[in-house]
Amino acid sequence: MTSTQAIGDLLDHIGFRKEPDESGAMTWELPVAPHVVNNSGGLQGGLVATLVDIAAGTLALDSLPVGGVVTSDLSVRYFRAVTTGTARAVSTIVHAGKRSIVVQVEVRNMPENHLAALATVSFAIVGYNTRTGN
Repeated sequence: MTSTQAIGDLLDHIGFRKEPDESGAMTWELPVAPHVVNNSGGLQGGLVATLVDIAAGTLALDSLPVGGVVTSDLSVRYFRAVTTGTARAVSTIVHAGKRSIVVQVEVRNMPENHLAALATVSFAIVGYNTRTGN
């Protein structure tokens, strides 16, 4: 098993899923379930941050013709807990340079569509493919 397969299996087990988005953004979701909530019944903050990093990183990586990206900075502002339904992360590129990409991510609780968190993620562009290691 490769590390890419192992990570994919982990994301599947937790419940992360990529959703189609034809607007040029990248959308990932995480349903609220007993194994991903904290003692208050809300989605774990660390899993929200992971959802943000996945949504932003997938978009950043897909925007490159070659090479890969590594997270260099991640900032999440939490506004409300996601206690029911699904957390939906929609990411958009706000800067794409030669050495870095900056992505903004909105996390909303669905189906209510309330803003639960807002994040900014910066990526360093590297010369190798971070999916394959080549």
